[in-house]
Amino acid sequence: MRSKTTNVLQGVVLLTGIVYILIGLAFYISPYGVLKAFSPSVESRAVGYHGDAESRGGAVASYEGEGLAEEDWLKQIVNDEIISPLYYILRVFAALLLVSGIAMIMPLFDPLRYRGLIYYNGMIFPFVAALSMIVFINSQKSINIKIAAEAGKETVTWQVGHMVITVLAIVFTVIFLLTVITLLMTRKQAKEGKE
Repeated sequence: MRSKTTNVLQGVVLLTGIVYILIGLAFYISPYGVLKAFSPSVESRAVGYHGDAESRGGAVASYEGEGLAEEDWLKQIVNDEIISPLYYILRVFAALLLVSGIAMIMPLFDPLRYRGLIYYNGMIFPFVAALSMIVFINSQKSINIKIAAEAGKETVTWQVGHMVITVLAIVFTVIFLLTVITLLMTRKQAKEGKE
């Protein structure tokens, strides 16, 4: 018979696995669809870069106020030598997150034996992911301000913060905090070899 604190830990492990599976599956099936769901005005907004299309590896250039239709975005993903690898690598990492979520089934059966997996998948990864996303959000804001200043504009015309990054940072922070709390709750039992 497992203790109540172990059951709470297993609940957090199950929640973590489900969240990882859902996020991984969504990004694996359609990264564009997920990003579009968080930014529905993508077709009415400019791509946001100026310059010569040839210097960007044949990428489709767009000017302010002019948006790209979904077909044009997908064509750009296929044809751009920078965006294309990023798109497909994102899908590979989404598959990795999906597999990590499936691996969280193991601690449900034996939380003592797979405690290390809980540390890595439930604490270390979400901490690094959330911290990275917070850094990305802050660096994006400072870069946007610099770009606006160089262009001689008083307001930033680029999107200041991507909602998907903010939401994922919050999700990973919550997972990290819940895991830390439940690991601390079960620490004494784990040292004693009890469940």
